Amino acid sequence: MMNRRVHVSRFCRLLVLGSLLAGHFQTVAAQDWRLVWSDEFDQDGPVDETRWSHQVGGGGWGNAELQFYTDRRLENTRVEGGHLIIEAIHEPFSGHEYTSARLRSLGKGDWLYGRVEVRAMLPKGLGTWPAIWMLASDSDHGNRGWPDTGEIDIMEAVGHDAGKTHSAVHTNALNHLMGNNPSATAAVPTSADEFHVYALEWTPMRITTFVDGEPNLVFNRDNADWQRWPFDKPFHILLNLAVGGTWGGAQGVDPNDFPAQFVIDHVRVYEDASGPPTVTFPVASVPTEVAPGSPFSAQASASDPASPIVSVDIFQQDGLMARTDSDEAAFSVESLHPGCYALRAVATDADGWSGVSDTLFVQAGDTCGQAPYLMQAWRIPGRFEAEYYDLGGAGVAWADLSQGNAGTGIRQAESVDIGPSGDLGGGYSIEKVARREWVEYSVNVEEAGVYRIVARVAGTTDGQMLLSMDGMDLDAPLTYASTSSTTFYRNASLEGFTLEEGPAVLRVTFDGLGTRLNWLEFGRLGATSTEEEGAVPGRTFEVTGVYPNPTHGHVRVVWKEGSVEPVVIRVYDLLGRHVRAFASDTGFGGQAGQMVLDVSDMAGGTYVLRMEQGSQIRWQSLVVQP
Repeated sequence: MMNRRVHVSRFCRLLVLGSLLAGHFQTVAAQDWRLVWSDEFDQDGPVDETRWSHQVGGGGWGNAELQFYTDRRLENTRVEGGHLIIEAIHEPFSGHEYTSARLRSLGKGDWLYGRVEVRAMLPKGLGTWPAIWMLASDSDHGNRGWPDTGEIDIMEAVGHDAGKTHSAVHTNALNHLMGNNPSATAAVPTSADEFHVYALEWTPMRITTFVDGEPNLVFNRDNADWQRWPFDKPFHILLNLAVGGTWGGAQGVDPNDFPAQFVIDHVRVYEDASGPPTVTFPVASVPTEVAPGSPFSAQASASDPASPIVSVDIFQQDGLMARTDSDEAAFSVESLHPGCYALRAVATDADGWSGVSDTLFVQAGDTCGQAPYLMQAWRIPGRFEAEYYDLGGAGVAWADLSQGNAGTGIRQAESVDIGPSGDLGGGYSIEKVARREWVEYSVNVEEAGVYRIVARVAGTTDGQMLLSMDGMDLDAPLTYASTSSTTFYRNASLEGFTLEEGPAVLRVTFDGLGTRLNWLEFGRLGATSTEEEGAVPGRTFEVTGVYPNPTHGHVRVVWKEGSVEPVVIRVYDLLGRHVRAFASDTGFGGQAGQMVLDVSDMAGGTYVLRMEQGSQIRWQSLVVQP
């Protein structure tokens, strides 16, 4: 119970209610709560030390509180008549005016998710401040302390506002110091005269508090990072009765109202025994041996009797191949590259529980060897993520001078350091690079021509990358200047080099220290000097703008041309799948033309635009924001 006031702004309350009304809160149809820990307080005497420890001391506890919490002193904490009694007494003790008790289950009852239920009767009196709450037992978030590791207030009440109870959460980004922590208040007029049940249901997606079965606070995860959702670590229960303090004593403390008792009938903890979703690859739908170069597709299906399925993802190892918001997901590749692949599917239900399929091994060709991470070669022109370098292992697809992956991202079994990028759009980056380290990517150059490559980099020193195709170095290295920070990214480019059509292996060799590489993007600038792809002299197709890029819904493509031929724009995803096509009526007779593309219903991600006018083709990447 840190220093805080749960009467936060109406705006925060509306955020919570808005999520509820928008459908984020879904009642689970068949949760199977199984009792895993309880204290019924049915043995008179001291509290059960196998379940509870006393926190001892005064000093205000960060809230300018007046009490001294005693250690196993029966006057302040005892089991009597089937109830736990925490009693605050007005008496001099160790330099303080009041005594009381604070119990916690740390090390004796720690849980990640579940239902916590406490039946209690609250104290009366000006200056009382009882609480039922939870703190992280062992968390590495942020400063490893409050508020970074999180706090869940199941129930708090103050004597100067009788008949109301409050629930709240506190995190790094949402806490009372910032005045924005989510909270809720319930009217409980008989809270000090009768027992009421205060409960928490905590899942990977949601925190919900209840009073006598009625929801009070609903706090949704909503894809938040740890600053807003540190509630993915074990927590323990705290029960205490404070006196005075910044909130409890906001209207003073009346010593005539003491002693005061916080009476607890039981504490029970449940886990959901219904189990995670089930997700499988139907055997008949996925071949495990495929001829190299042939089309390949896979489908996964999920079910969960206790909660609706909200997503199914398919991965090749750690690489995302497909994502859907239904109970089935599928993907396909046009040309499966020779190699060995390991597919798995992950299904998530409405409460955030995830189930993982058995691994499905797929082999194309007689041997494994070097192969593209996402099962087919990267298309050039196009963008690809740095962390998806080829399969094949050390000395084949990559070289790293240090042992082990020092990052906190994907591909932990390999020594290339990968961590969260920290860049716009999230994802991962290769980090902590050293000179002479390299990675390779299987690519397919769609059309010969003059190209530009853009690298998204961050780092505290100047550096360069040496680029080669099938062992042949490009004309010059790609150089970049320090960005003064490993979390501030900048685009560095190299242009004017020629690529031949067909498959190749791109090697990126690092010649700098500490660089982070997020992604690489190839764009075709035009044909070689000896051929302009059949264009009529003086009528070169020139795209002058694709904006806004990134976009949320619509993008405008503008070009200049001297031909009346129509323009066709085809959209591909990064797996090379054709998404859709757009066509203009004419080329606008030598004047600037434009086309507005509606991509509002496309999933967020990076796509490639293939813009065609007659035999002339131009390429451009497009980022669609969720």
